[in-house]
Amino acid sequence: MVQFVKTKGSIAFMYDVVVLEEKYFRVFQGAYNDFRLKARTDYKFEIDPLLYEDFIESFKSGLINCIVLLEDSIPTGFLAYTTVPKDVIELFVIHCLGNEGINEKRRMLFDKFMELTKSIRKHSVVSYAMLGIQEPFRKDVAEYGYSFIDTGVVVFDIKNKQLIKELTQFNFMDLPIGYKLTPYRDIYFEELSDAIYNSFRDSSDVNFDVRFASIDGCRDIAHKITTSIYGRFLPQASKILLYENRLAGFCLANVTGDGIANLPLIGLLPEHRAKKLSKPLVKAVVSDVIKLHQGSIIELNELNASLDLSLTSAVRMYESVGFTQAYRYSQAYLPKG
Repeated sequence: MVQFVKTKGSIAFMYDVVVLEEKYFRVFQGAYNDFRLKARTDYKFEIDPLLYEDFIESFKSGLINCIVLLEDSIPTGFLAYTTVPKDVIELFVIHCLGNEGINEKRRMLFDKFMELTKSIRKHSVVSYAMLGIQEPFRKDVAEYGYSFIDTGVVVFDIKNKQLIKELTQFNFMDLPIGYKLTPYRDIYFEELSDAIYNSFRDSSDVNFDVRFASIDGCRDIAHKITTSIYGRFLPQASKILLYENRLAGFCLANVTGDGIANLPLIGLLPEHRAKKLSKPLVKAVVSDVIKLHQGSIIELNELNASLDLSLTSAVRMYESVGFTQAYRYSQAYLPKG
């Protein structure tokens, strides 16, 4: 337990930072549900977080770790993370009630987090997507040795008739000789896993998701996307780019129950880059996602993608397709050791 005393005028407040215990379950529900109410608006979450009962069950089973901030013995903030993924500690969120002294309270929780993960961090990276109102905490996190990737979320306006018309007029057959596009099928799984590895092993993504650094890790990513663990996979909209019948690139698509479609991965093998292949690849996927929506096969409220904003060529490519930047956030990471 870490204890702090803070005074405001003549009133003294006692703060404790502890690991969540069963005795706090009932009173902790208020702080957690306050976060759930603000998850989409303040934290830019695309889907609703777990219901409180499910969160507690995940905590009991060891899937989620939780540190709570006690203000005069009442939970008023928390930090949730997981150590389940191999070689990665994923920090989900830091939430506190109200805004008074918010960064100081975040630091109390973060100090405890760093203390509890000290031994694990010897062989695991820390990944922390600082979404929404967590962005002002970036300077504090930097003091702990974290680095950052400026990440943007770009959105395609599915209600823009002109953009959709331009898609229908695009001739996907006008690819360089030897190239063609085909929907994803399971026969491409191994080639896809290898292509993810060769596309991302030198990318900034490796800093916060070490799976990209190995074939097995990329196979795990491909498996979780194509088996709908990361949202309902859309194989008919996802596209494989072939060159002389060998996989040269890919763009995958999925959709959540809230009607948010996402392009989780797009990549080209190094020898096929700089040939203006990304744009038709993305356009083909976007076109088919919209067709699924128009055919009432999926419910679509938004279509988005995330990208490293330092990759100006990728930013320009998405803009040329019709995507616009919705918001940006800091992807914080701390290398292992």
